This record gives sequence, structure tokens and C-alpha cells, in this order.
Amino acid sequence: MNMLRLMLVCGLVLFVFLGAPEAQEKYPNRLIEFVVQSAPGGSADVAARLYSDDLAKVLKVPITAVNRAGGAGIQGVTYVTRAKKDGYTLLQGSGSSIIILPLISKEATYDPLKDLIPLGHFVSVPTVIAVRSDSPFKTLAELIEYARKNPEKLKNSTGGIGTFSYFSLELLCVENKIKITTIPFKSGGEALPALLGGHVDMASNTLTTLGPQMAAGKVRGLAITSKKRDPDFPNLPTTAELGYPDVSFSTWFGVFAPAGVPQTVTSVLVPALEKVFKDPDVVKRAEKAQFTVDYKGPDEFRKFIENEMRLAAKVAEAAKLTKE
Repeated sequence: MNMLRLMLVCGLVLFVFLGAPEAQEKYPNRLIEFVVQSAPGGSADVAARLYSDDLAKVLKVPITAVNRAGGAGIQGVTYVTRAKKDGYTLLQGSGSSIIILPLISKEATYDPLKDLIPLGHFVSVPTVIAVRSDSPFKTLAELIEYARKNPEKLKNSTGGIGTFSYFSLELLCVENKIKITTIPFKSGGEALPALLGGHVDMASNTLTTLGPQMAAGKVRGLAITSKKRDPDFPNLPTTAELGYPDVSFSTWFGVFAPAGVPQTVTSVLVPALEKVFKDPDVVKRAEKAQFTVDYKGPDEFRKFIENEMRLAAKVAEAAKLTKE
């Protein structure tokens, strides 16, 4: 009997000893997959690459940015919501995929507030409605008047159905009772060549994408959806100034984890993201890329999302853009 007890004790000690390394394993200790829900070149991709290397240094593990384009961001979000809940698959979510798509697309079957955990809000960027510099349209009013007389003749390029850029233009069309044909691409970056190459007449795209082309004189901005004029383009009027206060949504980007990740993971990620998002060098690079840096922690970020959802739902219903 004593021998049996001794064997049991030894076995228990061995079990604890062998299990200890696994129990003491700290997060993170291997590569993190960072899902960007658009093709390379768009605002989402640009935003992610502004800080992914810095985040890797803070966490002391490699981070690989993976572009999962499709459905204006639906595929990327869905992939993350179904990923293992271990903190090694994260999402850079956008306002479009988190706020707009669940309202207007049947393919967006996820619930952002139930299936994802907001970890930190990074930046926002307004939409610009623009034409090529050789376009006959000098003002938004001229473009609208032409569209009124020529229904569906104008072709618009955008980074996907369900993006805030698409949403803003659709609201503008509803308010003016006009029809413009929108041609969606997988990202704002892919939509840009269509405008520059003359394949479309106009674009509703982010300031990050169109800003450099405006500065180079290749594109003429007609309106911007920010609350106030952009200091780099002081002559570009806001949509509110032009009489369209509801056409004022901005695209934003933040980091999410799939719901169900342990608190030991979020307790590491949240302060790491805050440190990176507030880093002066990261802020400087973001502002140079035409983003507005606006850090929000998890609680504030969640409240922000809830408020955006309420506002967008009202606007989408009024514009008859909600899914049936």
C-alpha cells in the first residue's frame, strides 16, 4: 500500500512538472496573423502598415499582415470571427465592415459587438468626391446637375459596396434624387487607376487615396465629408458647407480580436496598442498619410461603435439602403 501511495505521489509530481511549462507559457510567443480586409494599396492596407512593425517590436514577436479582400471587408471579418480564440489572429476592422455592411448586406452574417472584441481605435479618414483634373465639372453642384439631366450616365469608382465612401455617395444621390452608376473595386487603391485612366468619370474614395493625386494636380476634389476643411486642401469645401450635413461619415480603422479570447491576451494587447497608436513617430506617419489619429481604448471604442451603428441605421433606413 505504501509503495502504491509512493507511485501515485511520484506520478502526480511528474504530471505537475511536465505540465508546468505549458501552464507558464506567456502570450505572445509566436507569430501573429494580422488580417487586413482589403487588397494592397487601399486605406486599410496603408493604415495597417503604419504601425504593424512597431506593434511587433512592442510585443516582441513577428506580425504578418494578411490581405483578405472580398465583399468590401466581409471575408476578412468573417475569417477572424471564426479563427481560434487564442490571440494569434487579429483584425484591423474598418467602419465599413463593422458599421455599414451588417446593415445593408445579407452576406455580413456576423454581429460586430458579439463576435468581436474592440481593442483600440486608431485613425479616421474622410471621403472625397473627386474628378480628374481635365473634367468639365468644377463644382459638386455642376456634377449633380449633370447627373440629374443624365441618369446613370456618370460612372463612379469606389473601394467596394458597403464602404463609407460608397455609403456617402449613395446618400448624396438620394438627397438629390439622382442616379450615378457605381463600379466597385476590392479596395480604394484598385479603384484609383480607373479614375486616372479615364475609365470612370468620378470617384468617391478616401482622402488617403486621393490626397496625393490632388496634390499632384491629377485629380480635382469637389467635396470632402469631414466636419471641417482639411488644412492641406483649404479650398476643398465640406459636404456640410454645401448643404449635405448627413453626408459626413468618415472611414475609421481599429483593431479587434475574435470574441472569446482570454483576458490574459487582451491585457497584453490593449496596452501594447495604446503605446503604438500614441507613439509620436506613428502619429507623424499617419498624419502624413492624411489620416486623423484618434486613439480610443476598448470601452470608449465600443461606445463609439454603438453610437455609429445607431446613426448609420437611421440614415440607411431613410435612404432605403437596409437589407431586406
